[in-house]
Amino acid sequence: MWRLGEGLGLATHCLVRGLQTDTFASQFAPRTFGTNSGPEKASPMFHSTKILMIFPRFMPHAFWSYEGAVEILGAKYPAAPLGMITLAALLPVDWDIRLVNRNTRELTEDDLAWADLAMTGGMLPQQRDALEVIDLCRARSLPVVVGGPDATSSPQVYAHADFSVLGEAESVIEDFVAAWRRGDRRGEFIAPKFQADVTKTPIPRFDLLNFKDYLYLGVQFSRGCPFTCEFCDIIELYGRNPRAKTTPQMLAELDRLYELGYRGHLDFVDDNLIGNKKAVKAFLPHLIAWQKQHHYPFALTTEASLNIADDPALMDMMREANFFGFFVGIESPDPATLVHMSKKQNIKHEIYESVRKIYDRGMIVFPGGVD
Repeated sequence: MWRLGEGLGLATHCLVRGLQTDTFASQFAPRTFGTNSGPEKASPMFHSTKILMIFPRFMPHAFWSYEGAVEILGAKYPAAPLGMITLAALLPVDWDIRLVNRNTRELTEDDLAWADLAMTGGMLPQQRDALEVIDLCRARSLPVVVGGPDATSSPQVYAHADFSVLGEAESVIEDFVAAWRRGDRRGEFIAPKFQADVTKTPIPRFDLLNFKDYLYLGVQFSRGCPFTCEFCDIIELYGRNPRAKTTPQMLAELDRLYELGYRGHLDFVDDNLIGNKKAVKAFLPHLIAWQKQHHYPFALTTEASLNIADDPALMDMMREANFFGFFVGIESPDPATLVHMSKKQNIKHEIYESVRKIYDRGMIVFPGGVD
């Protein structure tokens, strides 16, 4: 599951660069297996395992890298690895976790010698480095687990990893942990598609991050998208019925970030935040109230489909919550091309008219895929 997802782009950040409450902490403070919060440790029933999480480098000069821009703005990489720190929170509380993001620092021999088990994986632009990481680990007899969207889509590419955790980790991570504890040193764990209950997903391990390394951080409200764009893998990975977290979950994540001192640009990494309009409209009033109560510590962005322009009330709520921009898949101005790629939501109105409606509400469109 450890997808970056995390990635709206540099332009959004350039505009804004600049815990847990008692109620929510009692509901969501991690305490047992599958909720590794970091500060709190349970009495270990098993020998503690040292986990080295290695987030692979993206290909240089790729869409995700922005090498020159992050240097100008004093960061090392645009977005933090939200998927990997979510996975970290799913692991047993007695496991010791170290995160190495190869986009922000070097992986050292000391890191590899410290670990009992390595975990890696990511998206297609990270494949080359993920394979290198696997080779580095195996050359040192360090067992390595691979997961993430690329391994899920192309598991044969990663067949030489010791373990594969494919699909959404929430559904199978307990099976993997049980196998490791009983002494298995190879295995494949495949999650049933589209069945992970995100209402049980714990607060990500934000404490593993060095905030200064990144232009912005991310949170996730929902997974999935109702549309059928033929070029997109989201519906293959997460389905067409967007599954959303609860309001208390999301506010607990915001509380955690606030408690850790983070302020500034926060991206909702959902591939289509408005894919489940009923859920997001129920959540937004609470987000608005939270932002007001905390004096608007976060300037928000997300990804949304262009049909958001057909819902003025939704746009008004998002602006009030301090959203300032959306990444929107325009793909093409040519209606025939849009029909061919099954992006019919973009041909209901003239694209420029929909974009203008968003701007009229005080928010910016960051267009994707324009030919």
